[in-house]
Formats: sequence, C-alpha cells, structure tokens
Amino acid sequence: MAALALSLLLCVISIAVLLWLKGQVERLLFRWRSVPFLHAINVAAVAAIVAAAYYRLSGIDVYLRDLADINGFWYVFVGAMQLVLPLYLFSCWLINRRREREKKYTRSKDKKVLYINERYLARRHRSDDRRSKTS
Repeated sequence: MAALALSLLLCVISIAVLLWLKGQVERLLFRWRSVPFLHAINVAAVAAIVAAAYYRLSGIDVYLRDLADINGFWYVFVGAMQLVLPLYLFSCWLINRRREREKKYTRSKDKKVLYINERYLARRHRSDDRRSKTS
C-alpha cells in the first residue's frame, strides 16, 4: 500500500514538473504554439517513472536478464498508464483554464488585439493600490 501511495505522490509531482517543462519548451522553441507530441512524451515519461517507482518499491526487482520480469514490468507500465492518463488530462485542463483566465488580451486570427481582458485590468489596478506609497 505504501508503494502505491508513494507512486501516486510521485505521479502528481512528475505531472506538474513535466507540464511546466512542456510550457517552457513550447515558449522557447515553438513560440507558444501547442505541440501535441509533447503531451504524448509527457504521459509516457510519467507512466515510466511511476511504473519504475512502483516496481522498485513494491519489492518486485527488475532483472533485465529474464524476459518474464521484463514482461512483468510492461504490465505495471500499462497499469501506471491507466493511473496517469486521467490525472494528466485533468491537470492539462486546469492549466489551460488558468492560462485563459490570466490572458491579458484576446487576439483575432490575423493577430490583432480585439479587447483587453477586464479581469486582468482589475487585478493590475488592485495590486497597484497596495503598492502605492501614499496610502
């Protein structure tokens, strides 16, 4: 049971870190364009991390010499994929929702600014009031 709990904790931490890294890679290399292939790599990487952690922590040792153990690892990997995929999709949904909420402005398809987000302006004015030296 402890191996499952630690694997779940590792899963949540890995998803958060890899989604942050995905955002940084998209920002640096692809100019904020979404790349679905990076999602597939992230899901596979998190599933491999969780499967390896569970495999190691549950007392099942990995012996690469024996093919039966390798097949056992793949069963754990598929099980980890079933655990990771819903958590990853939920995390992506939360991050996209937060990103849309914090957008400064909305653009049209021809890259022109349509309007500035009122929530962004309200948040900016609220933070400026707290930092003013006269109040």
